[in-house]
Amino acid sequence: MKYTPKQYAEALHRALQETHPDHHDRVLDNFVFFLQQRGSLGRFAEIETAFVDIDRVSKGIKTAEITTARKLAHNEEEKIMKELNSYLGSTVELKTKIDEGILGGVVVRFDDKLIDGSIKGNLRNLKNELNT
Repeated sequence: MKYTPKQYAEALHRALQETHPDHHDRVLDNFVFFLQQRGSLGRFAEIETAFVDIDRVSKGIKTAEITTARKLAHNEEEKIMKELNSYLGSTVELKTKIDEGILGGVVVRFDDKLIDGSIKGNLRNLKNELNT
């Protein structure tokens, strides 16, 4: 049976949680050996990405992607992060993306939610309201 990267990552995360930190190197060595034996060593990057996501969730950290038309100043990012921390009730890690096509404002994606505060989105909504 082939395992998905997420399944491998969950198993590794669980093993590390149940093991004393002094033994983590041994657990990791055994894990790499296991991947090699199963012919899954080439999937290590995918497993690592899944592991990082699982570890963040276990620590109560959520990831939010914010899209802006221009690079935000550090204090603007901090303000958005503070608002999201308050709104979500957890620690938020931001991934920023620039898309000049939104014209201005900000689009925020987290979990399965989308908050569109962009100028382009507002203009689209206005157009839809005028056409109804």
